[in-house]
Amino acid sequence: MCGFAGIYRKEPVKDWEKENINEMSKSIHYRGPDDSKLVLDDRIALAFRRLSIIDLEKGSQPFTLFDGKIIGIFNGEIYNYRILRDELIAKGESFTTNSEIEVMLKLFYLEGPSFINRLRGMFAFAFYNKEKEMLMLGRDPFGIKPLYLHESENGLVFASETKPFFFDNDFAGFCVDKTLLQHYFTYQYVPEPKTLGGIDLLPAGHYAIYDVKAQKPLTVERYYDPMFNPNREMSFEDKAALVRKTLEESVKAHMISDVDVGTFLSSGIDSTIITALASKLNPGIKAFTVAFGVKEYSEIDDATAISKHLDVEHIKLIGTCDDFKNAFEKVVWHLDSPVADPSTVAIYLICREAARHLKVVLSGEGADELFGGYKVYGEQLYSGKIYSLPGFIKSFLAWLARILPENVRGKHLLERGTTPLEKRYVGNAFIFNEQEKKPFLKTFDPDVHFSSLTAPVYQAAKQAGLSPMLQMQYVDMHTWIRGDILTKGDRLSMAHSLEVRVPFLDREVFRVASMLTDDDKLSHKTTKYILRYAFRDLVDEATFMRPKLGYPVPVRAWLKNELYDWAKDIIENSTATDYIVTSEALKMLDEHRDGTRDNYRKLWTILVFITWYRLFVTDAEGSKKKILDGTF
Repeated sequence: MCGFAGIYRKEPVKDWEKENINEMSKSIHYRGPDDSKLVLDDRIALAFRRLSIIDLEKGSQPFTLFDGKIIGIFNGEIYNYRILRDELIAKGESFTTNSEIEVMLKLFYLEGPSFINRLRGMFAFAFYNKEKEMLMLGRDPFGIKPLYLHESENGLVFASETKPFFFDNDFAGFCVDKTLLQHYFTYQYVPEPKTLGGIDLLPAGHYAIYDVKAQKPLTVERYYDPMFNPNREMSFEDKAALVRKTLEESVKAHMISDVDVGTFLSSGIDSTIITALASKLNPGIKAFTVAFGVKEYSEIDDATAISKHLDVEHIKLIGTCDDFKNAFEKVVWHLDSPVADPSTVAIYLICREAARHLKVVLSGEGADELFGGYKVYGEQLYSGKIYSLPGFIKSFLAWLARILPENVRGKHLLERGTTPLEKRYVGNAFIFNEQEKKPFLKTFDPDVHFSSLTAPVYQAAKQAGLSPMLQMQYVDMHTWIRGDILTKGDRLSMAHSLEVRVPFLDREVFRVASMLTDDDKLSHKTTKYILRYAFRDLVDEATFMRPKLGYPVPVRAWLKNELYDWAKDIIENSTATDYIVTSEALKMLDEHRDGTRDNYRKLWTILVFITWYRLFVTDAEGSKKKILDGTF
């Protein structure tokens, strides 16, 4: 795992731009502390930070081939690179290293952009063909690895994070897009390819071509779409056997490394399966769990029982409220664009602990989106029945839902059941609806609606004939998993020079998961049933049926007591007063403390935005200075 930054100009790179690329590299030093290297070649400047995992001695980058005609940088892991390497050797190609980058560059030279379809792994890369004056950028099918870019009239700047753009002279500085900010307060992040600050992401499953010789602008092409295609002919038993076989193969591939590999272990089935399979390949593997000392939010006891059952080395981190507060600003900094998921702080702390022991960790992210693990998927079965009622009955139930108090059981079910799916489901998180934003958001625009971002996704899902549940999964694959799950996984692990691998998010695993019907996933009063069934011999019955918690943190409780003054101070000293009505934010905080309303998720989105705005906008010069001083 690594980090990179690059400048590609229509005219030769200037001397002052060489200094810029060094500063860009320094801004992401933590992504690759083992080695750094810079290549300058006429129109292109490439900087690379390496975390050595494969071919420790010879795998340094940027990598050049054919007397400098091909230059490239790559972040990630290609799990089938040895197979691809053997194929090339059989065709007469020779290699000087055992690295992935050399295999990829040869494929790029021999096959052109289509080679990206042959890669199995997580990746972001920038490859340059000097003879053709053509740059190719690529990103893995699910968006596990990031690739940001900014095009100007002078050329293109690209990087693994947004921090390098502080030092891009063609970038006017981070700012706030008012429409995207309004969407942020629904999604708790800004769905890609946009970011709140003005930098774009290359979308997951896409590649881009920048052809200067042909005088063409940057063109972006999709090469992969995670579309579900349920198979109703294959038996449940055959599907379960295929799920087992494919995931076992994926974990084995994800264990390829020249350094030690560990796992994250919660109390749930996903991380338990990954840890169980990994421990068969590496007995006694280290497994890491985090909790915060508040029993109802802790997975420690259950994770400890699982670790004993699997006979792995269990490393437990018990965090405190002070640990949480002290990490908060660093978490916001490393996330690039605001992500208001309270679990981010827990992930940051457990990644820091894991990095003290090893360089690579396997994680269970992706299982819920592929195998139907979220409770909201099951709730659609009931809300869908309400939505199928005659119109006059739905109108009455919608009116009833509006007048019922917040704490009345069934209110939210009625709201969901009387609202079209595409008008209420935008991914696994939903924080504010449009009307709720109006009192506190100064830039509120009544003509903006959160559903505009997911409309094309729903259109594609409906054209494919997907069921409502599969539509929800498809939306999550395009919003939630990219903007929340994978963003926090990459940024917060790399903040500590730790590589996190996700065996569930593999093209072959998705191919099998895409074949499953709703009944394969929702059955026996649980979610992800076929996944639980396929691996039922690995764990006890309690673990087999245990519902998902997902890095639980006691923020809801702390905001009433331990974090109240801390949150109040952030709101009162906000520099984002052009956007947030301070009195309304404080009112939400007091309502939460008094128990009038449960506002903790809403408050968290405001606290994260205020902090991000200070770090990236109002105190941008201070942040740049900290980068260059090495104090951030």
